[in-house]
Amino acid sequence: MTNAEIARYLRLTEATVKTHITRILAKLQLRDRVQVVIFAYEHQLRPHGV
Repeated sequence: MTNAEIARYLRLTEATVKTHITRILAKLQLRDRVQVVIFAYEHQLRPHGV
């Protein structure tokens, strides 16, 4: 999802979503969302509700 789509879904501002994503990337020492997907797959993480 885009930042805008996530913001609408969670009823947050786009800036808040961007801040959270940036912090997640930093804490996990990942470069981008592609690496987040790889990380999630390797750690067998699933989206909420799946």
